Amino acid sequence: MKKIILVIFIVILSGCSFNQKNEEKEIIEEDTDIIEEKEYIDNNPIKLGLFLYDNNYHNKNKLVDTYYTDFTSGVDIGSFEVFFTDDNIIDGSKFKDTWKKYYDMYNDIDDYKIGFNIKFILKDGTNFNGNFLEPDIYKFGKYFYVYLYDDINQEDNVSYSHLEEMKDNNKITSIKIYAVDGIDEVDNFILSVFTYKDDNDFDENGNYRGKSIYGIRIKRK
Repeated sequence: MKKIILVIFIVILSGCSFNQKNEEKEIIEEDTDIIEEKEYIDNNPIKLGLFLYDNNYHNKNKLVDTYYTDFTSGVDIGSFEVFFTDDNIIDGSKFKDTWKKYYDMYNDIDDYKIGFNIKFILKDGTNFNGNFLEPDIYKFGKYFYVYLYDDINQEDNVSYSHLEEMKDNNKITSIKIYAVDGIDEVDNFILSVFTYKDDNDFDENGNYRGKSIYGIRIKRK
């Protein structure tokens, strides 16, 4: 009788061990699936840069790296244009033609969109970080306004304003930062431009994780 009980006990333990191993295996497989889902491969070929707006596209000023300016309320901090190149100097006749010249150097990039990121720090050490994938003028409205422009889908020789909403054909090709009263609290900026295709190009915190990005520092004189 004791032997029978012992055999039953061993069988029960074996069953528990088997089930435990199966459960552990399922957990491992689930973890592996999660890792595979999070794997990110960036095939974006676009190189890009930020150039200071000056309405001149023939031997245009060098690619901006660090930009020094006054932080004065009621005055533009800076206006910057995006071209799909990281060459130090670009050459063209007018904005649309010059922009298209560099755009056409790539194939199959129509699905990529342009976005911006602004990081800035206050004099007290407080940090801010925000993406601009569509117009959001007052996102940091205590310190400065942000205006986005589509300089491509415009009639020639006609004045136009900043974007107020995004339409399917819009491309954000330039940005202007305009200082307001709170600018006295701001120490410096990092302005970045990037190209992206969809939400997969951002991590769970909304940070861009692709390689098609260019950033500049904006500092007080």
